[in-house]
Amino acid sequence: MKSRVTLPVIALLAAALGCEASPSAAGQPTASKPAAPASSAAAAARPTSNDALLEWVDAFFAWGEGKVTLETMPQVVFGGGARLVVARKTFTADARMNDQAYLVVEGGAKTVLVGDAIYDEERAKKPAPVRTEADLDGLRARLKQYLVGAFSLALDPASDRKGWKAVIVKVDTGYGSYPMAGWVKADDGTLLVLGRWWDRARSVVEQRKEYIKLAGTPATGPADARVTVVEYSDMQCGFCKKRTLDFENLVEKLSKELRIRRYVKSFPLTGAHPWAFRASSAGRCLFDGPGGADLFFRWKSNVYAKQDELSVPQVDAFALDFAVANDIDERTFRACYLQAKASEKIHADLAEGWAMRVRSTPTYFIDGVYVSWFADNIMEEFLRKTYLGGRGLPLPTPAAKTPAAGGH
Repeated sequence: MKSRVTLPVIALLAAALGCEASPSAAGQPTASKPAAPASSAAAAARPTSNDALLEWVDAFFAWGEGKVTLETMPQVVFGGGARLVVARKTFTADARMNDQAYLVVEGGAKTVLVGDAIYDEERAKKPAPVRTEADLDGLRARLKQYLVGAFSLALDPASDRKGWKAVIVKVDTGYGSYPMAGWVKADDGTLLVLGRWWDRARSVVEQRKEYIKLAGTPATGPADARVTVVEYSDMQCGFCKKRTLDFENLVEKLSKELRIRRYVKSFPLTGAHPWAFRASSAGRCLFDGPGGADLFFRWKSNVYAKQDELSVPQVDAFALDFAVANDIDERTFRACYLQAKASEKIHADLAEGWAMRVRSTPTYFIDGVYVSWFADNIMEEFLRKTYLGGRGLPLPTPAAKTPAAGGH
């Protein structure tokens, strides 16, 4: 089995999360691990005791039993009672799901900045207010260590907040770029947080459901389904292929008890997968044409069936042949494929996913709840517990599989 592919993650003080951008040697899914402190200051991080914040932030992490902890990072000093906090969740059943996020919590404020943090230790030696693009140079250099491929970092004055200079990171996919919003600590320029501001007075789940746009997204399943699944996936990702088959089998298994509708967002990891964006572009063009969602899902299935054989030129030829075979005029398809209109929609999915903390493929949100489908049974367990009152549980423990020698 191919490994689950993860995006590079930016971490405070360059503390690595152990994410891989290519299949692991053992061929098993890789997972984010809590960052090891990169300095004695980080090691001396102070725990907080804010129970309300603990309860609220738990929803950022995957569903499942585990322990959430908060630690204030003392090397980043704010005024006015603000603090930088690292939130970690350690899962009881499966350590591969362990995760972390950074929060900027401002005293008395209703909003919290949640995202990935990078700290410029060199600028911390000579801190100075952020006034010009040149003041971002240190952070640009740090970003190069973590973002795969080209990007730009620029000030975004229209989105400034008290104490923060807004920035936009534009990540180049090779077919255009998509934006990541961020904020830089204005008084000294030492800290960049890529993410978004969330309302602490409202549930994370409800805010996700509002932010994720379903209009114009390929979907399968009844429109009046009780369950809405949003999947961010990559057609070159081997783990996406596996979980797609698993999901289809699960929908069939539960069909008499639960109606499920699944929306598929394009999240091609262009730094690791050279033809993923092209497959997404073809899918977008097929979906926007007369074939709609049915043709999109047929294309996705065909790509998965040939996934191990395809290359960049083969995807181009395969997409054109598929379109013509399904009565789409060649000139019409060429006018869409890899052109701005299709690319813009894929970039919109990438930007939305990043803001929702999608960091790997496939990522699932079930009615706004993040479900990390590492363990084979966890998706069915979630659906049965959440929607069927636990009916059908416990599930049989899947038999352990031993990878064939030299296999993936």
